[in-house]
Amino acid sequence: MSLLTSFFAKPSFIVQPIGAERAEECEALHGASFAFGWSKIDFESYLTDPHVIADGAVTEGAKGRLGGFILSRLLPPDAEVLTFAVDPARRGAGLGWMLLDKHIENLERGGARLVFLEVADDNEAALKLYSRAGFREIGRRENYYQRADGTKRAAVNMRLEM
Repeated sequence: MSLLTSFFAKPSFIVQPIGAERAEECEALHGASFAFGWSKIDFESYLTDPHVIADGAVTEGAKGRLGGFILSRLLPPDAEVLTFAVDPARRGAGLGWMLLDKHIENLERGGARLVFLEVADDNEAALKLYSRAGFREIGRRENYYQRADGTKRAAVNMRLEM
């Protein structure tokens, strides 16, 4: 590999558990992904909760950077995805699928048999990803998500049976 191609090479990611030391990175990614992002304190609380499973896509190397993350509350036999975000610059490259696939595996290993989540009805990329993973719509909450411009969107309730 030449110096030029190594300079522009896309980083490779590994999925691994993350803790409160990643709260600031989670806050930044969440804020870039949602109109009303969670705070560092919110993430510190979730990332130290013994019932929360948190996985991150981290670049390989000693000072790996977070490219995405997913948090779920696990109370077997149920689990609920709390939030899921991928760096906007990394979307469409399979990172979200890699994260979700590994996370579901970790939830199942932890005793989950049903996984629930909610997603905005206009988030086509997420709906497609969840459907590909086997999630099915089980209900809706109208006017649930508020956008920065004040408009509201329905939440699609989904469930994965393992």
